[in-house]
Amino acid sequence: MTRIDFYVLPDLRLDARERFAARLATRAFREGHRSLVLVEDDAGAGRFDNLLWREPRNAFVPHVRLGSEDAARVPVTFGTAEDVRACEATGRVIHDLLINLGASIPERFAAFDRVAEIVCQDEAIRAAGRDNYRYYRERGYPLHHHDLGAGQSS
Repeated sequence: MTRIDFYVLPDLRLDARERFAARLATRAFREGHRSLVLVEDDAGAGRFDNLLWREPRNAFVPHVRLGSEDAARVPVTFGTAEDVRACEATGRVIHDLLINLGASIPERFAAFDRVAEIVCQDEAIRAAGRDNYRYYRERGYPLHHHDLGAGQSS
């Protein structure tokens, strides 16, 4: 069954979620996992792409937008829900980890070993996070909470 991790950031700023997603994808890459970062829209895809060109500072994380010709070979992909639907028709790309930067539950999230939900202190993001948590809990998925502001996780 898919493991769901909720990472609660102490930051109010929305870009903190993208920075944390980049760190999470980098860590997964270094551990030999393939990640899909689900962004809300094309602007989010552009920001995430630029972020991975800058971070981490002393390393390169191979990444490409989902749907690219190289997506099946690159360990970190990113894209919108529309990109995911287009690629599912081909069945070309397999990932271990889904990092959700969208507000809603991703379609076919259960096809992944793990899902990371990243929540910051923005009220709309917190409300969406609570709704997503309730959805997963009601369906019996194993939930893990990481409060990064308190330095504790469970």
